[in-house]
Amino acid sequence: MVNDLTNGSPFRVILKFSIPLLISTALQQLYNIVDSVIVGQFTGSSGLAAIGAAYPVTLFYIAVATGTAMGCSVVISQLFGAQRYKELKSAVSTALISLAVFGAVLALAGVLLARPLMLLLRASGETLDGSSVYLAIYSAGVLPMLIYNAASSVFTGLGNPRLPLLLLLFSSVLNIVLDLVAVAVMGLGVLGAAWATTISQLAAAVLACVLLFTKLRKTFTEIGSQAFSGRLFREMTRIAVPCIFQQACVALAHTIVQSIVNTYSTSVIAGYEAASKLHNFAYMSFNTLGTALSTFVAQNHGAGKSDRIIKGYNVSTLICFVLTLVVIALMQIFPRQLLGIFTDSGAYPEVITTGVKFLRIISPDYLLICLIITTGGYLRGVGRARDFFLLTVMDFAIRVAMCFALTKWLNSYTGLFWAWYCGSAADCLLCFIIWLRAVRRRDRALA
Repeated sequence: MVNDLTNGSPFRVILKFSIPLLISTALQQLYNIVDSVIVGQFTGSSGLAAIGAAYPVTLFYIAVATGTAMGCSVVISQLFGAQRYKELKSAVSTALISLAVFGAVLALAGVLLARPLMLLLRASGETLDGSSVYLAIYSAGVLPMLIYNAASSVFTGLGNPRLPLLLLLFSSVLNIVLDLVAVAVMGLGVLGAAWATTISQLAAAVLACVLLFTKLRKTFTEIGSQAFSGRLFREMTRIAVPCIFQQACVALAHTIVQSIVNTYSTSVIAGYEAASKLHNFAYMSFNTLGTALSTFVAQNHGAGKSDRIIKGYNVSTLICFVLTLVVIALMQIFPRQLLGIFTDSGAYPEVITTGVKFLRIISPDYLLICLIITTGGYLRGVGRARDFFLLTVMDFAIRVAMCFALTKWLNSYTGLFWAWYCGSAADCLLCFIIWLRAVRRRDRALA
């Protein structure tokens, strides 16, 4: 099934479209969270710290997968909105072919460079071996990760996020089962957690491709297409590359912060790891609304409905603010209970203390991040991904600089958490200016 997002109430259309995406994102985040929960419960803080030390690199892989998926989704949404179905089919095959090649190269590099990367991140002797093994095996799963995200982006671009949701539900359950068997039963620790994730991603990728080609044959049966289009490849790359760099800046910021965190004790590293997983779970959930808005905006941009785009932007921002307030309340009231999922609070009190500080300091910043995410969704949808990338670079530069300054000034790792507000405040101000300019252009067009 494909859905036309150019008609109907923007609020109902976006809300209905966002819910499956939100659940899909939550399930996708379970891959890393399940690893941390099971390893933390069965191996203690050392295993949790090993996964945490490797997390910035795995986050970079996720950034690449997310960025490429955004590029594919925007182009496909615009082609679908303009009813250019022959080019749409060509865009799908072009995306899958190019990402298969790119994924193979990236996976090979990750496997070969796992240990040097962990040394670069200043992983200690206590976590170096475990984090290197985890990263090498996780890297092997990058190819199916990219393929799965590309296939999911096609379904999303066609207005059908439910099928990726079902696939993720299957692979998430598989990941949990394999994690329990490998870590709890076989005692393989971080090695078992990495293999469980990789196998689950492979299963999701294979099923996604089978269902995608079946759906395309049924929906656009009589339409022939070119297997690989250089023009469409360049168009998707034009949007995807800024999205990748934007997501990579987020990952790079985490990498630099993680290198600072790795200079503290194992308990601090483990506490930061647990809290950052909860933080990224929340952030990626918010980011779902940006993805949904990108698809909505792209279809309506292709159909030439500029007034509807602004209404959709306002609706998405409102929904995001409501969701944000709920998450902030949970992190402020129940931080210990949330962190207790990852480790025994009685056995590792310093781990919990570090995590509580992280969640309580950073969570109010989500109100600013909310506006940044929806503005990014608007910019990607109209093909201005480069503008959003530049905003992210500014955010990244300010945040990283303040991480070093505040940790030194406060003489505490909590300076890493307060630094978030500096980048977000500047980014949010520019996003508001962009929104005002968009409204004024809309008003001039209607005059």
